[in-house]
Amino acid sequence: MNKVSKRQTTTAETKSKLFDSALTLFSDKSYAATSIRDIIQLAGVTQPTLYYHFSDKADLFQKLVEHHYGQSQQQLIQLVQETEGLRERLLALLIRSFEFCAADPRIPKLMFQTYYGPSIPEVSDTIETLTTSRFQLVVDVMKQGIKAGELTDSNPEFLALSFCCLMDQPINLFSRKPDPSQYLTQELAAAIVELFLNGAASSD
Repeated sequence: MNKVSKRQTTTAETKSKLFDSALTLFSDKSYAATSIRDIIQLAGVTQPTLYYHFSDKADLFQKLVEHHYGQSQQQLIQLVQETEGLRERLLALLIRSFEFCAADPRIPKLMFQTYYGPSIPEVSDTIETLTTSRFQLVVDVMKQGIKAGELTDSNPEFLALSFCCLMDQPINLFSRKPDPSQYLTQELAAAIVELFLNGAASSD
C-alpha cells in the first residue's frame, strides 16, 4: 500500500471511529449532554483530529445522522419503487425499518430522543428534514394505494400518520431492549400491516 492510500485509509478509520463514538454517546447521554471532550476520549483521538474532520459538534451530528439515517432513507425509497401493491409496500417498509433498528439500535434511539426531546436549534433542521422526507415517503405510498383503489379515498397524510405511529412505537420501545431482533420480527410487521388495513374489530 502506497503512502497516499495508507493515509486515506487511516483518515477513513479515524472518521469512522469518531462517528461510532459520537453515536454511542449521543444515543446514551443525548446530544446536549455530550461534549467534544467526551467524544475524543471515547474515540481515543485528539481535539485537533476531530476538528480536522468536523467544524464543531453540530457538524459532526449532522454528518453522522445523514450518513446513517440518510443512507437508510435512500434504501427505503428504492424498496418502495421496486415493490408493487399497497400491502406489499407497507410490509416491506416495516420489515426493512425493523432490520435497520436491529442492526444498530443506537440510531433509532438517537433519532427519537432528539426529535421528541427538548429542541436543539443547531440540529433541529437536520432532524426535521430527514423525518419529513421519511413521512412523505409513506404519504406517497398512501396516495398510490388510494389511486389504485386499495384504500378508501381519504386524507393520505392522516393515513400516513396513523401508519407511522403503528410502525414507530415498536421501534422506539424495542430499540431499548438488549436484542431488538427478538421483538422486531417479520411476524410483528405482518400483524401491524393487517391491523392498519383491516382494523381490530370483529366482523360479526
